[in-house]
Amino acid sequence: MAKQSESEPMHVVIFVEGDTDEVLFKALIEHYRTISRAPIRPCRICNLKGVTRYSSKLVAKLQNEYLPEARKKGYQIQTVCCSYDTDVFEVRNPLIVNWDALRKTVKRMGIDEFVQLGIRSSIEDWLLCDMEGICHYLGLSTIPKSIKGSNGNAKLNDLYGKARRIYQKGYQVKELVASLDMSLIRKKNVDALAELEKGLNVTIQP
Repeated sequence: MAKQSESEPMHVVIFVEGDTDEVLFKALIEHYRTISRAPIRPCRICNLKGVTRYSSKLVAKLQNEYLPEARKKGYQIQTVCCSYDTDVFEVRNPLIVNWDALRKTVKRMGIDEFVQLGIRSSIEDWLLCDMEGICHYLGLSTIPKSIKGSNGNAKLNDLYGKARRIYQKGYQVKELVASLDMSLIRKKNVDALAELEKGLNVTIQP
């Protein structure tokens, strides 16, 4: 596909693998809008409902929906970002997605930037970056000195258990995420977010 005119407004599409990721990234985008000295580029978040769908649904979404809409409305999709939890690749199947082939396919569509954003090891690990915010949300008076669990999901379940509650993935985390300090989550994952922030034109005072 031929590149679109450089004078056209540039947009970003962020693909995420699940509902929890969608909630967190929506909050992160709102945080960027608040702190960026320059307006961030328009973006949309697409929930693929599973990391294995990067190999099929992402391409179909771009070809059949997002690129035709961009041509019709006169803007250019400049950047595609693929967010995924790294635990699936570390533990189950490192070749579950052929990222090099996907990158080439996206480039052939005329999209300049392809960003791989690996969340180590899962989205729950990013939520745990703000322990104080989680404990405040749960009504815990102090931050536990230690929490049990071999991964972020197990640790959150242990933390919720201390408040006699059960952690539930998905859209149920909206209230939790709303209570977290996004600046803290960003700060602790700034290297992982660097390429996405560049694509979004996030400009932050040093």
